[in-house]
Amino acid sequence: MKQKVPVNVITGFLGVGKTTAIRCLLAEKPPQEYWAVLVNEFGEVGIDGAAISAASDELNVVEVPGGCICCTTSPMLRVSLTRLLRDRRPDRLIIEPSGLGHPAGIIDVLRDPFLAAALEIRATVTLVDPRQLDDSRYTTHETWRDQISLAEVLIANKCDRADAAQVDRFLAMAQAMFPPKLAIITTRDGVFDRALLDLAAEVPTAGQAAGPALGHATLAPARRSKPALSHDAPPPQGVSSKDHSEPGQTSRGWVWPAAQRFSAEQLALLFQRLHDHAALGLPPLSRAKGVFHTDHGWLLFNWVGGETSAVEIAWRRDSRAELIAQADSADWQRLETALTDCLLADTAS
Repeated sequence: MKQKVPVNVITGFLGVGKTTAIRCLLAEKPPQEYWAVLVNEFGEVGIDGAAISAASDELNVVEVPGGCICCTTSPMLRVSLTRLLRDRRPDRLIIEPSGLGHPAGIIDVLRDPFLAAALEIRATVTLVDPRQLDDSRYTTHETWRDQISLAEVLIANKCDRADAAQVDRFLAMAQAMFPPKLAIITTRDGVFDRALLDLAAEVPTAGQAAGPALGHATLAPARRSKPALSHDAPPPQGVSSKDHSEPGQTSRGWVWPAAQRFSAEQLALLFQRLHDHAALGLPPLSRAKGVFHTDHGWLLFNWVGGETSAVEIAWRRDSRAELIAQADSADWQRLETALTDCLLADTAS
């Protein structure tokens, strides 16, 4: 059986430096490896593909100008990927969607059983210009927000052109996000460590830092360390959990594989019951949140102060939830069973 091709989606809004970042990655790729890049530009004349092609001889660049490969109903991504894999199987595939595209659709297509048999989705990388946080044209744009939400690796590029306050606002935003990022980067000229492309997912632990913050060229320590899951955990169809405790506060986080789907209606009812913590065998709760693959798409649930909300989210890696209780310890079994009961029968193990 052939080894699956690792694939990374590198996204970001127009002009943020995606093509420059990809050129930097290609300059540092192992010389014995053959990489492929699929580029989708908004216009009909492809420019980025030509810029990337000049970066390496051991490279196959496939351009899809015009339209958008991000739409799950578009055949262009499937057709382009099939041709690319038949031509010469690469050691890595990078997909650069248009800056105006919703990249969540690409992840959905890559999970198609036919493509999933040949491709392995690795970390999704999103580049942001920290100056954009001061401009409502970006911060209120659905695609801009979705690109940031989808990212597992979030990079503030062009930091040499931003002031310290803008970079600090980016870091504050990134570190407060749920699901947490695997890495948060500040850099310039699109430079970041190639090893970040293969970061593994982690079980969430409430109250901890989002992940290691990375500088221009070197790793900086995270506020608190979180061990990554080993490659053989969680079980293919199982849930993983992780606890964290501090004086007067305890939490548990869960992660389910992306293929498992939940009933959105049952999740909503469960989150609305969280105010009655005693009925779930729990001490009073401070906060509950989760992102779930449901029968109504991917949804982010929040519970705080007795109020529940649910909104669509672009996150695609896995379903995950975390709860914080106001006690030194808690018995999470009844709540965990309630979450399991929300799984749909066609994906529950």
